[in-house]
This record gives sequence, structure tokens and C-alpha cells, in this order.
Amino acid sequence: MPAHTLNAYMDFLKSVSLFEGMNMDQIKVMIGLMKLKQINAGEKITEEGSREDSVFILIEGEVEISKRIVLPLWENENTNQAKSLIRLTGDSHAFFGEMALFQEIPERSASIESLKPCKLAVIEKKDLLQICNNDPRIGSIIFKNIARELTLRLVKANKDILKLTTAFSLALEGD
Repeated sequence: MPAHTLNAYMDFLKSVSLFEGMNMDQIKVMIGLMKLKQINAGEKITEEGSREDSVFILIEGEVEISKRIVLPLWENENTNQAKSLIRLTGDSHAFFGEMALFQEIPERSASIESLKPCKLAVIEKKDLLQICNNDPRIGSIIFKNIARELTLRLVKANKDILKLTTAFSLALEGD
């Protein structure tokens, strides 16, 4: 990778919350783990329920994260039973797939589809865990950042559940 490209890549990664608090040498170590992947528009990156254990960093493009809203046995193959949760772009400096790091048998909790052509950095669980074991300082930073992100997502999910249960309660009162 040319030096100017590497520097731009490092600057981008420094702004991804997964790497917050890392110095440039630590980010270089992380770059050594990553594989770049090009995704076409309309392509599934992950499918809810699939067994995968990679973490993704969205560098370019746009993705939509969705989740099934009914149990699989109630799904009708002719209707879309998924709810879009969020759309992310490369400008979001987003990462996703981190929950698979904490599951013995990793299973994706949501589906992710590219809305535009995307460039992703992919980090495999085994590679990340090896780096974390070899350099506990990097491991501490990574897992602290993941814990912070999961906490933020849990707070948002709790607020969303409160809104849904309130709407449901109001709907029941109207009957």
C-alpha cells in the first residue's frame, strides 16, 4: 500500500470508535490484521442467524442494518418481516459484528445489506484474539471500546422498547 494511502487509511481508522485511544503504532498492528473486502450494491454482508465471527469496519459506501420483527415460524416468505434499524455510511466511521466476539457459537443478531457499493475492513475473531493476547494493551483498548459501543446500543434499544410498549399500551386502551 502506498505511504499516502496508508496514512489516509490510518487517519480514517483513528476516527473509528473501535480504535479510540490507540496510537499510530497500535493502529498499524490492527491494519496488519485487516482484509479489505469490496461489496456490490444490494449484496448481503451478513444474514441474521448465520454463524460468523468477523468484525467489519465500514470504510466507504452505505449499508442498512435490519432485524426480523417476528419469530421465524411466523414469517411468510412473500412478505418482508424485517425492520430497518439504521443506515450507516462510510462517514459514520462505523463498525459492526462485534457481538460475535463474545459468543461461543457466534450467531449474527441482525442482517446487513449494502445499499451502495462498499469497502469494508474485515477482522477475523481468531486474529483479533491473538493480537489481544500478544498485546494486552491493545486488547484492553479494543474491548473497552466495544463495551462502550454495546452500552450505547443497549441504552438506545431500551428507549426503543419503552416507546413500543407505551404505544402498545395506548393502542390496547383505545379498544
